[in-house]
Amino acid sequence: MQSFDIDYLVIGGGVAGLAVAAKLSSMGKEVILVEKNNLLAQETSSRNSEVIHAGIYYEEGSLKSELCILGKELLYQYLDLHSIPYTKCGKFIVATSTAEEKKLLDIYENGMKCGVTDLVLNHESIASYKFLNYEASIYSPSTGIFDSYSFVNSLKNDFADNKGILLLGNEMKTINQKGSSFEVLIDDLNNKTEFLLKTKKIINAAGLRAHNIINHLSGKKSFKPNYKKGEYYSYTGKEKLNHLIYPIPGKYSLGIHATIDLGQGIRFGPSSYDVSDLDYEISYSQRHKFYNSIKSYWPSIAIEDLVPTYSGIRPLLEGCEDFLIDTQIFDSNVILSILGYASPGLTSSLALAERVSDQIIQF
Repeated sequence: MQSFDIDYLVIGGGVAGLAVAAKLSSMGKEVILVEKNNLLAQETSSRNSEVIHAGIYYEEGSLKSELCILGKELLYQYLDLHSIPYTKCGKFIVATSTAEEKKLLDIYENGMKCGVTDLVLNHESIASYKFLNYEASIYSPSTGIFDSYSFVNSLKNDFADNKGILLLGNEMKTINQKGSSFEVLIDDLNNKTEFLLKTKKIINAAGLRAHNIINHLSGKKSFKPNYKKGEYYSYTGKEKLNHLIYPIPGKYSLGIHATIDLGQGIRFGPSSYDVSDLDYEISYSQRHKFYNSIKSYWPSIAIEDLVPTYSGIRPLLEGCEDFLIDTQIFDSNVILSILGYASPGLTSSLALAERVSDQIIQF
């Protein structure tokens, strides 16, 4: 069996792994990225709302807060530099009852405390949406939407330009710590051959399966998944939006919100419910619950105008509401695992890449 010695191995070609690989390679590091699918960003990274988040909701000092707020600025700069389509459309968070107004003020105060200083209470432009039901609102002008496909493709080109090696259709089978290096068995699914990669530094960005990798390597069940499935529906009705509309968030999601795409089409999502299997079929048993959530702030909406489109699964962890960057050392070898990396993962990706790269090159 062939074996190859390399400096850095990145496992997982979602936006987290790709951004880290592009950053490390830009620093002159030798990097191989392995992705089991034949295309990049086919799972969590492509099954979302394509929203650029402002950083309003997350606990002060948390990784989600820090990486989202920095990542937002880095992302807008990157999109401008590479002429990737986006629009800074802004969003409204709406309270539909007196009880929700208290929660809305808490969100406003948290956002301001975390450094999101452009928030506006009860901005007058929401009045143009006569079909919405609300008692009060927050306006976030720095929230936007963007073409995440073009962003991923641009990061891929950056990685290639920096002489990074991308192995698509290659699945990591096992990792073993052997003396002075990790030995990683790779199955090339394209031609059904196996080979070994030997490295002292691994970035585990395997998304929905990242916890399995570090649990296996450490021999402990330290991390348990808490998968949440979210479904999205397109809207075929006559109303139009120029902004995003968000309800008061729940514990595991920002609520079923109304977003627009770059063509001004409206879609709703994501919902949030527990799953154990990793399948992306739309559950019609959840449709009325989905519909009723929207009716709280859009009472005239008709269920017939909601067309199922796609779903995603958030790779959350039991007992952890934040992103987690876990570093474990085996002799002189280090594996850094990116865990619980869901929303606002797209927005945070460039800031995450800076953080992870700075950490792992210290070893």
